[in-house]
Amino acid sequence: MSRAARKFFISAFAPAMFGALALVSQAAGLAGIKVQSALGQPLAAEIQIVALQPEDFDQMQARIASPEAYKAAKLTYVPVIRQLRLAAERRGKGAVWKLTSAAPINEPSLDVLVEFTWPGGKLLQKYSILLDPQK
Repeated sequence: MSRAARKFFISAFAPAMFGALALVSQAAGLAGIKVQSALGQPLAAEIQIVALQPEDFDQMQARIASPEAYKAAKLTYVPVIRQLRLAAERRGKGAVWKLTSAAPINEPSLDVLVEFTWPGGKLLQKYSILLDPQK
């Protein structure tokens, strides 16, 4: 590659590459759900937070999506969803969202739609929970 071509490449593409890196650094996401309870027990589950910048932890929020969001996603909003609560918890260098309910869950399967927001963005994530009978 000639010197002129290199100079053109750097001036044309370097800003785009640095912009892409800035977007990646702002990304956050949610990993799969790990269910720790059984059918007929209060729900206890964890969703691992991945790729969140440490300074964003105190500003991140999550909530169960509204009935309208369920409808838009073509999911059934069952009444038991109103009982679910989300709370963030730090774990070493990472964090998890704890998904819980005070009352027992008697639905063997449940679709939970989570709205997750942080300073760099927003994510809507569906989790399918299957609750096995107690052993």
